Amino acid sequence: MSVKPIREHTGKSLLHRWLGEYSGGKHTYANPGVLITPEVLDKTCEHTWDSFLDANPWLAQSKLVAKPDQLIKRRGKAGLIAIDKTFEEARDWVMQRMRKEQTVDGVTGQLSHFIIEPMVPHAQDEEFYVCIHSLRYYDEILFYHEGGVDVGDVDAKAERLQLPTGTDAAPGLVLEKLLGKVPPAKKDSLASFITSLYR
Repeated sequence: MSVKPIREHTGKSLLHRWLGEYSGGKHTYANPGVLITPEVLDKTCEHTWDSFLDANPWLAQSKLVAKPDQLIKRRGKAGLIAIDKTFEEARDWVMQRMRKEQTVDGVTGQLSHFIIEPMVPHAQDEEFYVCIHSLRYYDEILFYHEGGVDVGDVDAKAERLQLPTGTDAAPGLVLEKLLGKVPPAKKDSLASFITSLYR
């Protein structure tokens, strides 16, 4: 069976486009961020820093997060996430790394794609981990009540819900199987979100 990885920006763009519809408007994802590619190095290309700023004025109006968008795990531990930056600081951070070799977990390669997005201040206890993957005969939802850069080995500690291919994830089932360690005040909303995400 083949697996096709997608960029974080692509996933967030899908959430931006579909989450509201699949949740009946209960959940939305307002801003997928901006994907920065090596085209910014070519001054004759249409994708310049000025064009990004013109098309996305919020870049100059809020604090930002910048990070590589290349399917690299544990970017935070590798020092590859810039947090609480102005547009100019995020731009400079990206340009210092664009097309430069980096070594992460023993693998060396060039960074060529970055995402810049609004920073969302939050406490560590407000982060959760959710992963959905499809296997041959079922889909599996992994959930862990402590997300973030220090989430660790989620395969070993996440709660799991397996759903036969073609079935739906009912909120009650998500509550029962995945959300036992979530604060009661957050359970219903989180169950609704996971159900909508699975759809």
